Amino acid sequence: MQETELIKSAQNGNVQAFDELISAYEKKIYNIAYKFMRNDHDAQDAAQDAIIKMYGNLKKFSFQSAFSTWMYRVTANTCLDILRKKKANAQIDDFENVITSRDGNPDKEALNNELGAGIKSCIRMLPEKYIPIIVLKDVEGMKYEEIAEIMKISVGTVKSRISRAREKLRELLITKKIL
Repeated sequence: MQETELIKSAQNGNVQAFDELISAYEKKIYNIAYKFMRNDHDAQDAAQDAIIKMYGNLKKFSFQSAFSTWMYRVTANTCLDILRKKKANAQIDDFENVITSRDGNPDKEALNNELGAGIKSCIRMLPEKYIPIIVLKDVEGMKYEEIAEIMKISVGTVKSRISRAREKLRELLITKKIL
């Protein structure tokens, strides 16, 4: 069955169609959850919660966006809800992998690890509304339009928050003498 047929069948109560649909996205759902939760246990729990929410809300999916976009939004929002409930300020815990060199030079790698730790620390200091935007744009590499749809805000708001978040991050990095 094609994805559209699977969705329609699942919306009509076909659990097997929902299972087939989710199995195509299971790894992506977990990976999204892991990027927010930063540990395997919490990521598995968040991914499971997101799948349950998708199942419960699938009838509301109206095909106005791609299913993958809807799935991403449900997963991201589930993770954000969990993090808010825990009052965690660690929605992203690892920019290190993005900037760390793996060229075998221990001095360079140690310096990059130190820089990565400093960046992580400063990101945690950002206001909560900026953290998911930074994750989606600078870690996930998503487009402004995708972020706007996921966060349910305008593209202009996404752009201004990214700009403000980067400026605040730059100020923190300079203040902490990381840069």
